[in-house]
Amino acid sequence: MIMVAPDRVLHVCRLGSRLDFREIGAHVVYVGVEGEVTVSWTDRPQERSRVVVVPAYGKHRIAADRQVVKTILIEPETVSDRCLADLSARLACPKGADPLVERLLGHGAVPDEMPGGAFPVISRDGFDLAVFGGALEGRQLDERIEYAMAFIRRRLGDTVLTADCAQEFSLSSSRFRRLFADNTGIPFRRYRMWKRARAYLEQVFEPASLTEIALELGYPDSAHFSRSIRATYGLTPRDMRAKMRGAVYIHCPPSPDGAIGRRDLAEVSPAEKDGAVSGQQLNLTGARAFAAPAAHV
Repeated sequence: MIMVAPDRVLHVCRLGSRLDFREIGAHVVYVGVEGEVTVSWTDRPQERSRVVVVPAYGKHRIAADRQVVKTILIEPETVSDRCLADLSARLACPKGADPLVERLLGHGAVPDEMPGGAFPVISRDGFDLAVFGGALEGRQLDERIEYAMAFIRRRLGDTVLTADCAQEFSLSSSRFRRLFADNTGIPFRRYRMWKRARAYLEQVFEPASLTEIALELGYPDSAHFSRSIRATYGLTPRDMRAKMRGAVYIHCPPSPDGAIGRRDLAEVSPAEKDGAVSGQQLNLTGARAFAAPAAHV
């Protein structure tokens, strides 16, 4: 199962052994459902635990002896540094030492089918509540940077340059790059490249050819596309497609008008709140789900 929500991803699959080193532009939480997972790094000793956190852009390789693994992606520009540090510290605790670890190791954090074949539909805060027990504290961003990020997301297939955004706000290119990095913690070019690669998660089950998808996402050709995806996920686009065949895919797009249903945390049961990092509300928005043509990635 793979759920692609605004600024969050949850992938649950039996993890294979053919993954190469990967460099994902999101904070990654690996949860070994059946046992420990091993993460190898290029610049530090390997780490073996039931729950392993990898910071955004940390180059690593995951091995799990073909067990079921939950992989959670959190876009770093959407969460405060304080919250990310707190989350990482709590997830580093031994099993039983923190309710958040117990929550992730349990099966309740995995969205399941509801009666009638409908799926629980989750926006950013709703995803955080379902998985972590509470909404993660958001990052405060300059409104110009928020506009620039939305502009990039809308035009992934176009070549959006630093100069284009800088001109929009009457800034020099160097000043805009500093402002963007200071706000998000990510260099502008790196952010743009990751969002393009992340968008493939929304296209991986589409019937279009890989060349068509590459061009739609703004890659100059299929060779560049293949290299970028492999560097990001440790698999080529073709291998990702093949290994996800048969998985259930849930896509939760952002509401076009920003309107979302809301349920205050006061209405959520104490059991749902257990292990929360922080939280104020549960947001619900529309989604589409279908069985894709179980995953062994």
